[in-house]
Amino acid sequence: MAGFVKEVTPRLKALEYTAEELFFPWDIRSSDIPLDRALGRRISRSLISEAPYPPFTRSLRDGYAVYSPDVVAATSGTPSFLRKNGDISMGTVPAFGISSGCTAAIPTGGVLPEGADAVVMLEDTTAAGDWIEIRRGVQSGENIISAGEEISSGSKLLGRGDMVDFRSVSVLSALGVKNVPAIDMRISILSTGDEIVPVETAALPPGCVRDANGWSVRALLERHGFSADYAGIVSDDGDSFEKRVMDELEKCDVLVLSGGSSVGIRDHCSQVLEALPAPGLLVRGINIMPGKPALIAGCREDKNLLSAFPGIRCHVLRWPMSF
Repeated sequence: MAGFVKEVTPRLKALEYTAEELFFPWDIRSSDIPLDRALGRRISRSLISEAPYPPFTRSLRDGYAVYSPDVVAATSGTPSFLRKNGDISMGTVPAFGISSGCTAAIPTGGVLPEGADAVVMLEDTTAAGDWIEIRRGVQSGENIISAGEEISSGSKLLGRGDMVDFRSVSVLSALGVKNVPAIDMRISILSTGDEIVPVETAALPPGCVRDANGWSVRALLERHGFSADYAGIVSDDGDSFEKRVMDELEKCDVLVLSGGSSVGIRDHCSQVLEALPAPGLLVRGINIMPGKPALIAGCREDKNLLSAFPGIRCHVLRWPMSF
């Protein structure tokens, strides 16, 4: 029985061995997709910032822009007084600067005027005509964020293989990235077993179950940023099984066989995978639950990866967390 397994391979060792034998990472296809469709996708190359962020030095508080040496010693008992020489509006660059002894009202996010190096919070001030009482000292750089402080020009935003998530999509949009180079990998899923019937089957024939395996594997791949096509169900019959697997493998980069835990189907899988071009069958049995019937194979020259995993009908909660 070719599919009978006595010993299993540790999970990390199986992954490392597969990567080594197949010369990972492979060069893969890439397609540019709009940012609004990139959430949850993995990128095919590193993204580098072409501009600093923020693009200008701005205030982090509502208050007054100041030259810090003017107010460094200010307290509620010994306040400093500065002459107000203007108001800074959102979305505009101030047409005036701040000289020693002067200040200007500034909102959160407002552009810091030339000559100012800090902001005193509004609650630490009192306005009296053209004069502003400052009751708390600030140091240079306090309550402001400098141009390029968060992201410098030329810094890496995302690396190859990273997923675009709710955090990174905000960074990309802030920097004007309209299109994302996404991994364009063709992944197919085949469910195996003569007892498996399509999900839409209204009345189950005796001894049969609907295909939960294929859909669960597809959902797991989608969760980790990889789109996959559900290719349907393949029979346990040896000849038709081999033909269907080989036909499907020609159309994809990665083929996942889900189900088929019986010794017979494991024999078919082993024989088909052993017959693949080098290196062929790489791993038989992985130390996960359930993982004893698991098989991993690949074609180095054609850059194909094929894996066969047991059914998860009794392990819906446990198996994805162990994979």
